[in-house]
Amino acid sequence: MNVLIVAPVEGGSGETVTARYLGRSLVQRGHRVHFAASPFAAAFLSGDFADALTVLGLDGPENVETWTRLRRDFRADAIVFADYPLMFLRTGVVPLAAEPGWEEALCDSDACLVTLDHFGFAQREMGIFMGPPHLCHAYHRFRPIPPRMKIMLPCPMHEPDSVEGRKGSPFRYWDVPLSIPDAERNAARLELGCDADEFVVLHIVSKWAWESVESYGLSFYRHLGELLHAYLSSVGRRVRIVALNNGSLLQPRSGNGVELVNIQQLAPAQFDKLLLSADLLLTENRVSISMGKAVCGLRPAAVLKNSYGILDLLDRCEAGVRKVVLAMEQDRPGTVFPYDCYPTDTGGLLEEIVLYKDNSLTRAFAELEVFGGADTAERIAGLLNGEAERGALREHQQRYVDRLGRVADGASVLEALVAA
Repeated sequence: MNVLIVAPVEGGSGETVTARYLGRSLVQRGHRVHFAASPFAAAFLSGDFADALTVLGLDGPENVETWTRLRRDFRADAIVFADYPLMFLRTGVVPLAAEPGWEEALCDSDACLVTLDHFGFAQREMGIFMGPPHLCHAYHRFRPIPPRMKIMLPCPMHEPDSVEGRKGSPFRYWDVPLSIPDAERNAARLELGCDADEFVVLHIVSKWAWESVESYGLSFYRHLGELLHAYLSSVGRRVRIVALNNGSLLQPRSGNGVELVNIQQLAPAQFDKLLLSADLLLTENRVSISMGKAVCGLRPAAVLKNSYGILDLLDRCEAGVRKVVLAMEQDRPGTVFPYDCYPTDTGGLLEEIVLYKDNSLTRAFAELEVFGGADTAERIAGLLNGEAERGALREHQQRYVDRLGRVADGASVLEALVAA
């Protein structure tokens, strides 16, 4: 079987990571795979698929010509989109799908058409702001996918068991639970300069997020390091906060037994080792595949969210936190707002879309108020060295992993879709 996998995203790695694992499993089963990818995605794929990779550029008509040649030469039995609805975004993806006649030609193809549905945008027509709605007008409406296109549901982040009203076939792309040998874990920590008695907290901000923050001039990350430093100062052991971002997003800080350092994008294998070596994962992205990977590795993970508007927040937060909130707003009014995936205010959309409907994954990570003060500090300490909190979270993680272990791998699901 010839499988053409399309990875168009320029601003985030989650969809490309899924596509990479799917491609590897197909090759292991004896299938022929080729990728059409954005330059950003190509950087993740080149290690495994350097000889089976076509890079799409920033010129739409040129991409159509490249696509046409690739379709003619490769003769795909199946075309798999890392996430078809994202193909039509105005920014953050290489231009191709919106070019005149492209979708019509695709639908006339004899190949089996499949999309991976990471967020639920392939389930039905819906819209979302692609940034803070009070500061931008970047609203995008996702159209329905072509009628004959099949849906595959990556797990994580979807619920592995059946969900009423959800379309598509769940699949896994890891043998779970994920783990690495103790020697590799110790080596990964030593590379960071950490000893056995030091906690490692990994904080992740995706490329799309820090680019959006920069484009709107938001000062959230300029001050977040101060909050994280304060929350971790009372843990009782030395802590190394490793902030994975553009290399300079958070302000480096040290003192009171806590050190914060920024690092840049890592190769996939290096990232996996770091993630599975960390004592705690923190992110502001509630749908981050990295959080799903931490859950599958039975590693403590938490999303930092904000449930309150600026006025309510100033009324309820502690003096030290209020100082940080005011500094954020003074630097850039509008920086502080309720969110699930900073810097996007989804307006409750994540509670409506199928991704988190009846999903046992939502109990497998903690949710912490980023401006929660002493309560947030106490809960982070519990996630690091509290037997009760760590044990309860691990039980929920194990239940999700047990469900996931019963799901077919991506290659098997795709084979069945093509055969059908």
